[in-house]
Amino acid sequence: MKVALMGGSLRPESLNGRLLEHLARELETRGHSVIRFSGSTLAMPLYAEGLPAPAEALALQQALHEAQGLVLVSPEYNAGIPGHLKNAVDWLSTLKPSPWPGLPVLLCAASPGAFGGARGLMAWRATLANMGALALPETLTVPHADQQLGPDGAPTEARTMAQVPRILEAFLSLSERLGPRR
Repeated sequence: MKVALMGGSLRPESLNGRLLEHLARELETRGHSVIRFSGSTLAMPLYAEGLPAPAEALALQQALHEAQGLVLVSPEYNAGIPGHLKNAVDWLSTLKPSPWPGLPVLLCAASPGAFGGARGLMAWRATLANMGALALPETLTVPHADQQLGPDGAPTEARTMAQVPRILEAFLSLSERLGPRR
């Protein structure tokens, strides 16, 4: 199955970027084809009506059309969606055909805080539902990620370590049941 991963912050040492890379490796180990969009590939000009879509938005649109699911790994900025990721989603929402309707999405977050980015994921649910994407009910959050993610992005805390395979399996199962999108 082809899976797209999108997220992380624009910082090179992003906790969410590390988690994204770990999840990508886990999916690849299971035999899935993975395409990643993080860091500079998500640093697009601010959306403004009338501007031509940047190449990065067109590449992301194509990848999401080809993918059977999306893993979104999002930082939480002030209990909300980070600007660079919302901007990428806004660009995608203007492109035809839209990649969002029927797209299964696994929401993930890592944060140094006690909530692990969960508050930001609540805002993502409303945004994704508005565009017709299908967010898995379960999420993967890593609280105290500055202490509980290894250098390779793998969780080091037992609860989160056990959650990763279970949540990935639920996401893959949903994506497989829904079948190819195009």
